[in-house]
Amino acid sequence: MFISRLLQPACLLVGLTITAITSATPLATALATAQAPAPAGVSTLSAALDAAWQRAPQARSLEAQRNEVQAGNEAAQAWIAGSPVMGLAQRSDRWNDNRGRRESELSLAAPIWLPGQHSARQRLAQANTTDLAAQLANTRLQLAGEVRERMWAVVAAREALTEAQEHLAHLAALSNEVMRRVKAGDLARTDGLLAQQEVLAARAAVTLAQAQLNEPLARWHTLTGQKQIPPAEAEASGSATLEQHPRMIMVHTVLQQAEAALGVAHAVRADPLTVGMALRREHDNAGAAAKHSLAVSVQIPLGNQPLNRVQTSAAQTRIDRASAEALQTKATLAAEIELARSQLTATREALESMTARVALAREHASLIEKAFRLGERALTDALRARALVHDAHLLEIHQRVALGLAHARLNQALGILP
Repeated sequence: MFISRLLQPACLLVGLTITAITSATPLATALATAQAPAPAGVSTLSAALDAAWQRAPQARSLEAQRNEVQAGNEAAQAWIAGSPVMGLAQRSDRWNDNRGRRESELSLAAPIWLPGQHSARQRLAQANTTDLAAQLANTRLQLAGEVRERMWAVVAAREALTEAQEHLAHLAALSNEVMRRVKAGDLARTDGLLAQQEVLAARAAVTLAQAQLNEPLARWHTLTGQKQIPPAEAEASGSATLEQHPRMIMVHTVLQQAEAALGVAHAVRADPLTVGMALRREHDNAGAAAKHSLAVSVQIPLGNQPLNRVQTSAAQTRIDRASAEALQTKATLAAEIELARSQLTATREALESMTARVALAREHASLIEKAFRLGERALTDALRARALVHDAHLLEIHQRVALGLAHARLNQALGILP
């Protein structure tokens, strides 16, 4: 029992390579069916990102701003700075002299942008459009990072479940062989009990691995609405400059937007002038003929220097803040890219070491198993050797998953979408 407790943690990661016996058992057939991926419904990572984008609240919010930005563009194209005003006035001496004098006037007035003000408003409207597009691209990139992380979390949990299932199948086959030899008198009853204990422990490990897989699958389904995940293939490492990164483009558009706002503050130092036209009809007395006249008016607002200074200072503050954020973002992105590249290199080198270790462990276990079948080594020795194999194999699989995630994180750091 002491040996069983000592080997139980390691035996959760171990399995004997007895292919002929495993494939012949009903348990192996059932496990192979359970772990076989469904060919239908599996999408690509890009399609999963599209599905997540359709469900993302932040995407819906940004896309809803398109109408607002479009309305701003249309308003900036118009020369009228506000709503036109129509007026109707009538004058009469009926309540004093009552000589029949009457006067009627119909007027129309509208605020008009000056040429410099109009072009400044257009530049600001265009900057708003560009900034919204940059926000959409950066938000999509952030969502792509979340999709990548959740996909590889599912892959890691699924590979762990596969290993646990294979381990259970191997131990079940080994238990059958051990019990056969116990009945034949080749092995002691204690060896049979030990093998059965390991099968029960492996079965519990499968149940635990299945429960651990359900959580990342639920998170994936919540994010994308999809049941299946894309094939676990490492992304090809792309190349892109910092200036092409969506986050860098976004901070540049924020800076351009602030500069355009400063231009508006310089150009619009007062309210727009108002141009009006009035048609007047007059009667000097009751019997006189009507006289018609046309009046044109221009109202020029005087500038408000303190208010202009406030608007200019606010716009300049936005420019300074956007410039500082651009420098900080550039340094941050460069550091993230360098870190992602170094992690990819380290993960690749670690995988090579893990692969070599698995080959050595398998050769060692093969010799121990041969000696066990010949009665020269104990069952505990075979289990210990196979535990080393399975432990190394599990680490190799985890390292392969880590390599795929490292490729995805490098592309994420470079700002490359799936």
